[in-house]
Amino acid sequence: MKFAILGDTHFDFYFTPGSVVSARAFDAKFKTLLDKAPADVLLIPGDIGHYNSQNIQSLRHLKRYYSRIVVTFGNHDYYLISKSMVSNYQYGTNRLGGSRERVAEMKLFIEKEEGIDYVDGNIIEIEGVRIGGATGWYDGSLLLNAGKSYDDVNMIWRLEMNDANRIYPNGNNLTKFDTLFQEQKHRVEDVHQDCDIMMTHMSPLSEWNQFTEMYNFKPAIAAQIPNYAVDHEALQDYRAFYCFDGKHLLENGSMSHWVFGHTHRNFERQYVREGKSDVQILCNSIGYPKGGSQRKISSDFKIKTIEVTK
Repeated sequence: MKFAILGDTHFDFYFTPGSVVSARAFDAKFKTLLDKAPADVLLIPGDIGHYNSQNIQSLRHLKRYYSRIVVTFGNHDYYLISKSMVSNYQYGTNRLGGSRERVAEMKLFIEKEEGIDYVDGNIIEIEGVRIGGATGWYDGSLLLNAGKSYDDVNMIWRLEMNDANRIYPNGNNLTKFDTLFQEQKHRVEDVHQDCDIMMTHMSPLSEWNQFTEMYNFKPAIAAQIPNYAVDHEALQDYRAFYCFDGKHLLENGSMSHWVFGHTHRNFERQYVREGKSDVQILCNSIGYPKGGSQRKISSDFKIKTIEVTK
């Protein structure tokens, strides 16, 4: 079975934010891209967009190209980006409050659709292939292992990341950088030994080397120009909020593939287990549009596809 990977769709950046998206408008943006990478199942590892109604419309349009779609949720799927959104999701039907209420609403929308599913601590099986996952939030391990204190990491998060201001409830005083990681942790652990494809929004590789590869860091230049390493985007502290330490999950899990997003980059790594089969770790994110007001898809972006059979 062929799976397509399309992370970080951010639909409200490609269409008027919160607007109704017609099939014609959707195809004008995405048809050429989608036609070049036919597949049976589409995997979207989070950051669908800021508006649930627009997200579900866009997923319905995507469903015309794929037999099944499986998504998980990213930080932007939790964001409340206006005062009206904060007010609208303050309580809600599930009494979760804030950002969690917004995700709960999106789940309800998806549950009503034929052939569209989400993973959030559960398994979706399609022709014998098991897809599991959850958001898989960041844990700060990249900086904590580098010797920074918990309070230092929390301060960097508040200064560098929109998440500190866009995710509610609890406001800015009680929420910490790893609050959602602690909530999400068990959801990933619950499924990691029962899936063939794991999907999270964050990368399970908590290592600087991941980002030096993604962002084209050149060690030879760093050896000659000290400020190159200091200033290079690959080594900035906020990259700690792009990953979590998932080594134990990779080592002990049943997955042959792990799909993630968040970085707006294309990335592929073969993780070699100790005495076991390998895991292909993949990111293929469309990210934000090019061309300013034209909201164009980058001309060099291609959807990645993988074959997984049982």
